[in-house]
Amino acid sequence: MEQFNIGAVAGVILSLAFKYIPGLNAWYEKQTSQFKELFMLGMLVIVVAGMFGLSCLGWENYFACDQIGLKDALYVLVGAVIGNQGAYSMLSHQRE
Repeated sequence: MEQFNIGAVAGVILSLAFKYIPGLNAWYEKQTSQFKELFMLGMLVIVVAGMFGLSCLGWENYFACDQIGLKDALYVLVGAVIGNQGAYSMLSHQRE
């Protein structure tokens, strides 16, 4: 459960960054909703894949470099997507 929470926190941080960092938020808001969703998914995949890759290289110890570690990484990705979309949804409703 701890890994899922780490993913959720990472997703929320990414969502907050694209909402509040000047310049980044202006560029992001100009994009279509479909692009935004795919872009965020891609960013989250890159982050989790990077964590898995660093673990396999032995530079960090986020996941085991085997099938179980890959399963854990996918679990973290799911948590990240849920956290990211939940935060984005809440932040989007603040404007209305």
